[in-house]
Amino acid sequence: MMASGEDGAKVSDEYSKIMMGKMGSTLEYKHEAGMNYARVSPKLFVGSCLQTAKDVEVLHGEKVGIVFCLQEDKDMQHFGLDIEPIQKRAGELGIAHVREPIQDFDPLSLRKRLPGAVRRLAQELAARKEDESAYIHCTAGLGRAPGVALAYMFWSDGRCLDEAYRSMYEVRRCHPQLGMIRAATCDMLSGEEGGLGGLIPTRIEIVRDGALKVEIAGLDVGWKGHHLVLEKDSATGKFVLNRDLPAGSYQYKFIVDGEWQACTDLPTVVDNGNLNNVIDVVPDPSSPDAERRSRIMADGGRPNEEELAKIRARLLGAAPSV
Repeated sequence: MMASGEDGAKVSDEYSKIMMGKMGSTLEYKHEAGMNYARVSPKLFVGSCLQTAKDVEVLHGEKVGIVFCLQEDKDMQHFGLDIEPIQKRAGELGIAHVREPIQDFDPLSLRKRLPGAVRRLAQELAARKEDESAYIHCTAGLGRAPGVALAYMFWSDGRCLDEAYRSMYEVRRCHPQLGMIRAATCDMLSGEEGGLGGLIPTRIEIVRDGALKVEIAGLDVGWKGHHLVLEKDSATGKFVLNRDLPAGSYQYKFIVDGEWQACTDLPTVVDNGNLNNVIDVVPDPSSPDAERRSRIMADGGRPNEEELAKIRARLLGAAPSV
């Protein structure tokens, strides 16, 4: 049964706190306020989850032909949502209800699932009438859903990823993982779609004299919950983390004796008003795909025309065998 009133607000507040911690943002989600959305491109809407069959009728009025749901079952259970009436009403109105679950607050799940999700989206759109759009949603419509929409714009429409995000942000404040979209692009082009390629030994170190415990949040483990503990090197006095990571760009923060902080002696980035450290994990320069990853992972980086044609062929073709 769906939470309402004070209970609904409490559940929303709990979810928002988790979201702020794991996404490193200040965005909030008010489930009790109902479905909210914005048109982000001629063919795409991005928004929060549908809560009732009435929401399907609202989208039908917007000429939505596809409801593209990225939620896992546990996401719906958290808010007491019943998907069956939504699916039933969609069927009655001739709207395709498609599920492509991506784990919430998990950058690597997004990276692995993006190619398959965008392929399904592209093929569903190609099968609909020209004037119909897709409504992409996760729970809050602030992370996974804008990520899938941006990947579609990047790959299918050939838009600059950074420009597409700026355009989207003007109509819907959101915090998608742009680095994971770029990494998934490289994975597709290197034939590692749905995987993460080889792992690359990575080292992060920091000097914090007098500190008893130093941890890292973010990186490949998310912003809340499991943190990575750094070991103190007795010879240098530095706190060190050695970890094998897939190629990609990762944001993180240090937690020094319980205090969250970015180290300005290491590379940083301002993301949605938050100062985070960032590390680019790149393949060996002698590897065949090192130049491509370096180019695409950079700000403003994008596939060339030949690479874009390869991606589009994958989107409209059969899924690669695993």
